[in-house]
Amino acid sequence: MYYENEKEWLKKIEERNELDRNQKITNARLEGYEKGKSEGEAIGESRGKAIGETNNLRKNVRSMYKNGCDIEFIAKVLEQNIECVEQIIKSNLYDKV
Repeated sequence: MYYENEKEWLKKIEERNELDRNQKITNARLEGYEKGKSEGEAIGESRGKAIGETNNLRKNVRSMYKNGCDIEFIAKVLEQNIECVEQIIKSNLYDKV
């Protein structure tokens, strides 16, 4: 009788340990998911900000060029190199075609 109770007790301990292991695995997966999600949001936010800044730069260059500013002036004011400004202006010309 004592032997049976000990077996059942050991079996319950094993089951409990298995449940604990499974819970730890689940927790680790959830933690990894949350970490990945927050990192993904941060990456997405920074990419969105960069894209927005690029779009604003393009709009500013195009607007200034339409208003008669020369390329050197635009580059100096927007703190960009001349090649970048020229590229934006050229891409604007192709967009209209």
